Amino acid sequence: MMLIKPIRKVTPGQRGARVWHGLAALVLLAGLGLVPAAASAADARDAELAEMQHKLDEAMAAIKALSGTVANLQQQLAEQQAQAARPAQTASKVAELDERVEELEDNVDTIDERVGSRAVANAFDASKLDIGGFVDIATTLAIGEDKTEAAFNREVFELLLKAKLGKDWDLFMAQAFVRNSPLSFSDPAGRRSPFFANNNSPVKTDTVLAWAQYTKSDMFKVQFGRFITPHGIINIEHFPANLLDPDQPQFLRPFPGQTIFANFSDGLNVHGSKFVGKNKFSYNAYAAAWAGNASNLNVGGRLAYTFTDAGLTFGINGTYGDRSSTQDANFGVLGGDVLFQKGRWIWKNEIFVTDEEGAPGKLAFYTMPAYKLTDKWTAFYRFDYLDTGKPGGESIENVLGLSFKPIFNAHLRGIYRWRRATRDAGIPAADTHVFELSTTFNF
Repeated sequence: MMLIKPIRKVTPGQRGARVWHGLAALVLLAGLGLVPAAASAADARDAELAEMQHKLDEAMAAIKALSGTVANLQQQLAEQQAQAARPAQTASKVAELDERVEELEDNVDTIDERVGSRAVANAFDASKLDIGGFVDIATTLAIGEDKTEAAFNREVFELLLKAKLGKDWDLFMAQAFVRNSPLSFSDPAGRRSPFFANNNSPVKTDTVLAWAQYTKSDMFKVQFGRFITPHGIINIEHFPANLLDPDQPQFLRPFPGQTIFANFSDGLNVHGSKFVGKNKFSYNAYAAAWAGNASNLNVGGRLAYTFTDAGLTFGINGTYGDRSSTQDANFGVLGGDVLFQKGRWIWKNEIFVTDEEGAPGKLAFYTMPAYKLTDKWTAFYRFDYLDTGKPGGESIENVLGLSFKPIFNAHLRGIYRWRRATRDAGIPAADTHVFELSTTFNF
């Protein structure tokens, strides 16, 4: 027999209380299980972070130690590389020194071959000494109205010395050794019968130049001694190696002389130059004596201006002095010159007039164009006029020449000179045709 219990009836209030009791039990059970779990996880994380911080600190310490080690290694490596490079540098320096020693030995051998057992020249006290010079030789054929003559008529050796005495002081000297038979005429009028005198006499020597110079600046230089009289173009160029025609224009003959002005002067010459943009201004002012009249001073000067782009130089010249120590012979000279030098053209022009005390005035001028055919060949022409004011003192030269420079230090020339003495004071005109071969070798 089955027993069936009766079902207890539950009121709504009892049912709500049971729900709240159940929920509280669940919360209690959950709290008892979750709180220990959460606390355990936090502790694990703190331990892990502490371990990682410890390892990080160890790593940083290791890196710091390694950085020091690396720096030490780099320093040691650099020192080893420097030590390894020193032998290479030393070897290079030794090789360079060997080359210099070999070069010096070659120079010594060359000098020894040249001078043998002779001593090499040295300057006593000069900081620098330059030695040079030239040899000028000419062979001439002269065809006159009455006769014809030919000769090896000129052999000149000139030794040039320049010494640097100090920062602002220089010394220059030119000593000439001359064996010369200039063209002369034996007839009374001196124009019909050419001849060359025998030159078997002792060689003439002359201290052509000897001056010292103080340089304050390019604009102010003081030259004293025997110097080239600073007038015109060709007289200043002077040295045969520089001249297309070693026989200078008529107003500069006889050499050395004082037909218009002296070729050389003994005294004081102040000179200088200054660039004005591209152009150039230069000046000379001197007080000096001619060797043929040493007791009387001549004063003079020159002003010149060069237009560089145009290749033109204009000069004005003037001097005043006394030609004689035995009589009154004051004179004044006024002159001008124009030089055109551009491209293959060179064109020189000079004119001078004088006023003479107790004598007629003189007039001289020339024009001389030249054209460079090549770097070595130059053709030139010169029309040259001189009137000394004396009877028979007027003469004209037409000069045609060809210049050849096979090397820098050799100058060869072929020159034709037609000299015409005009009719004057009952003296008949006369022509002389001169053919000249000349050579100048300089060193």
